[in-house]
Amino acid sequence: MTFTPHGRHLIAGDWVGGEEFFENEPAFGPAHRFSMGTVDLVERAAEAAEEAFWSYGYASRKDRAAFLTAIADGIEARGADITAIGCQETGLPEARLNGERARTTGQLRLFAETIRKGDYLDRRHDPALPDRKPLPRPDLRLMQRPIGPVAVFGASNFPL
Repeated sequence: MTFTPHGRHLIAGDWVGGEEFFENEPAFGPAHRFSMGTVDLVERAAEAAEEAFWSYGYASRKDRAAFLTAIADGIEARGADITAIGCQETGLPEARLNGERARTTGQLRLFAETIRKGDYLDRRHDPALPDRKPLPRPDLRLMQRPIGPVAVFGASNFPL
């Protein structure tokens, strides 16, 4: 493995950490130290996500799809290290973790394609019926739009 976890949190492009640490208990290999998450770090991450929304949320579909594809490419480029760390931490076999990694990158690419096509917008249009009785129907339009960041809490034992 060429990468050693450094145990910090990436918030707004900066690697940060609190003052308290814990060590993991890997299935094999050396333990690594990780910075404990704090209320302050969570607040900073939420504020950074809100700030990022103003650029990412209004980026073109092409740019958002490219962003997700770049994440998938980055995961694939670091695949061997990610799998090695996952095996060490979970004790799961390499083949299982390779499958999990492929599923993750496949989902990212699927989401990127969904964004490119605009399928997620779920556009609907019911044209006006001005002559409808007893009352006319107005022109009705629906489209899903991003409204801001979400917090996702993943299982701590899920490799990706």
